[in-house]
Amino acid sequence: MYLIRMRPEQLQDAVSRNVPVLLPAGVVEYHGPHLPIGTDFLIANAVCEEVERRCECVLGPSLPLGPTMSWAAGPEDGEIDFEPEAFYHYVREALKRIAMMGFGRIYVLQHHQGDEGLQCLCLRRAAMELVRDTGTAWGPGYGRKDEHDWPNPAMFRRIIVAHIDSYSQYPSPEAERIPIGHGGRGETQLIMAALPETVRMAALETLAERPRWLRDADDARADEGRRWIEFCVRGWVEELTRADEG
Repeated sequence: MYLIRMRPEQLQDAVSRNVPVLLPAGVVEYHGPHLPIGTDFLIANAVCEEVERRCECVLGPSLPLGPTMSWAAGPEDGEIDFEPEAFYHYVREALKRIAMMGFGRIYVLQHHQGDEGLQCLCLRRAAMELVRDTGTAWGPGYGRKDEHDWPNPAMFRRIIVAHIDSYSQYPSPEAERIPIGHGGRGETQLIMAALPETVRMAALETLAERPRWLRDADDARADEGRRWIEFCVRGWVEELTRADEG
């Protein structure tokens, strides 16, 4: 189900059954001449769309813009460095309004720079400030009560910011992790799998010298990208299904 396509009675039914909401988040930035500038967002969105096809969830409006710090290029190459404070306020308002609809489980699937990246920090700040607003509205000392006596026992789990493989089960601590990087082998093969028509590997030859993060791009394989997307999708489906059952 896509939130913006739902009628009011469908929305109210989803809320009554505690159906989770999933929002894809990424950025628009230069990933080399061979990949689309929306690579980060497109990867997050591809995972979210496949998850929506496999389990009951509401796919919320996307968050395709975020802070990039113009790390890889400038606007002439498609870079959109969204101002962090403006991004934070937009996200906070978006999450607040989705929560006001009554949804009890809201997930943001974020793909850009990892846990310590500026975008992720802005997303987490917005989520936690909404949690704080919820708690303080109950008055001082609510934490002394049994958690099940709170108006919303799942307050601290209501809005979760996670990554494409956050819920995937690696076979061991030593097992290979999903390769990411910036425009290199990892992201190139994920885009090859999700949107092959947007990739033009020959464009790499136009570079006089490749930055270090593009040096392994030629090693990308579409079948490996499909394997990793499937790995991530399975983890998210299991999480949303487990949460629904729990």
